[in-house]
Amino acid sequence: MTSNECDVIVIGAGLSGLTAAYHLKKKDPNLHLLVLEAKDRVGGRTVTVPLKSADGTDYWDLGGQWVGRSQPHIMWLLEELQLNTYLQYTEGKKFMQLGDEKIRTYISNIPTFSLCGLLDLFNFANKINKMASLVSVEDPWSCPHAAEWDAMTLETYKKKTIWTKAVSDLIDAAGRTILGMESSQISLLFYLTYVSGAGGLKNLTEAGDYTGQEMKIKGGLQQVSRKLVVNIGGENIRLGEPVLSVAQTGDNVSVTTVSGVKYHCQKLIMAVPPTVIGKISFRPDLPAFKREVIRHMQPGSVVKVIITYQKAFWRHEGFSGEILTNGGPSPTSGCSSSPLCVVYDSTSANDNPALVAFIGGYQAVEWMQRTATERKQCVLVQLSTFLGDEVFEPLQYIEKDWSTEPYSEGGPVCAMAPGSMQYFSRGLREPIDRIHFAGTESATVWFGFLNGAIQSGLRAATEVLMDLRPQTITADDLKLCKMSVPNRFDSHYEYPWWKILSLVAAASLVVSVSVKLIRLKR
Repeated sequence: MTSNECDVIVIGAGLSGLTAAYHLKKKDPNLHLLVLEAKDRVGGRTVTVPLKSADGTDYWDLGGQWVGRSQPHIMWLLEELQLNTYLQYTEGKKFMQLGDEKIRTYISNIPTFSLCGLLDLFNFANKINKMASLVSVEDPWSCPHAAEWDAMTLETYKKKTIWTKAVSDLIDAAGRTILGMESSQISLLFYLTYVSGAGGLKNLTEAGDYTGQEMKIKGGLQQVSRKLVVNIGGENIRLGEPVLSVAQTGDNVSVTTVSGVKYHCQKLIMAVPPTVIGKISFRPDLPAFKREVIRHMQPGSVVKVIITYQKAFWRHEGFSGEILTNGGPSPTSGCSSSPLCVVYDSTSANDNPALVAFIGGYQAVEWMQRTATERKQCVLVQLSTFLGDEVFEPLQYIEKDWSTEPYSEGGPVCAMAPGSMQYFSRGLREPIDRIHFAGTESATVWFGFLNGAIQSGLRAATEVLMDLRPQTITADDLKLCKMSVPNRFDSHYEYPWWKILSLVAAASLVVSVSVKLIRLKR
């Protein structure tokens, strides 16, 4: 074979594409493969950067960062690569600004609402979990209610179900962070599929045991990509090679890059976001069902902010650093609210203090029209309303707007608009002759997360091996691809029943006393 001829080409050197290439090389080291990456780096929607820290310099993630024990594929890969994790810091009081502009604190896993708000949240969460349990991630359209749920947005369902503004604000803040979108932009069926893939709403939104935000990787997530590159072989990865067109002819696939170089292979794995696939020319054209999904699956808008400090002053005051906010009042005309929606402690494994904050959905769209200087000042001002004036003394402030990242074009995931879910599974996962499809959106376990990227890469590699090297596939390989979330839907919100009962008792006492007073007056 020439340098441009190989057995397999993988388009995309994010976690999904690198995992696929790693698995192929692991199963058959003699398999000739190439990974073509449009960017000048590996890692896709993950990137680790050095920042000023309390002890000099340390590393933080400006893209994906969290992993957890409920995510079997990423945990498998971390063990394979001998990378270690540490827990997300959650100790201490948390802040909420939901329902109105008043700032409150709480210590439980969920915000402290009024009795009506607590009942509202539990009612919504239970209904969403029950509905999600009926939705198969492998084929959401097989659900008996699929057409009905796909015809409405999450916002429509919220208005039918939620009574209190505080709970509505909570769901919106989580959506802006996890999906980078407003509830009015998302198909309810897609949202339920997303919840189903994570094993429940609690897993998706919290940072405790066995949740999606449970742990981080010591030294940063991009180590995963770098270690995969070492195992694949740097000579097999070509950066700065955006793909222009793909053509299938008989037993051959040809790939032409923007630079005019043409590559040939027996099998091709597309491991890029759906929006990027839509910008590549295919001959023959992709089937209508794939084009339909690609056209209606768009990336969210999210900006990730890391702020490093000399000391973790919030911890010294008994705060966890976690903030949930509807934005609160806007400090300037032209923006509906302040920029932030969610904040976490982002202190490194080396105990170098930092905060991570998210600007998502409509807030990202509005605030990215402002200058970087104005945006930074307003972020710090908003943080100071929760944590005090020490926020104005950062060592370094950095932000990453993923909507301007070439060949990602948004994040953290691509989501489906209403009325588009009928071909979701086929459109993302079904091979087209010699072309196979990976990418976190095409996964069935924690899709949209790091775990989904790993699982989809393993699945696409296994599909290729079944045709090219079937003798290399073992039962363990098949089992690995199909590992699911442990205790799926068994882990619901931890109900503070003592709080509910105390509120009910207090309300009953007030009612009882009021009734007696009325009777005495009579």
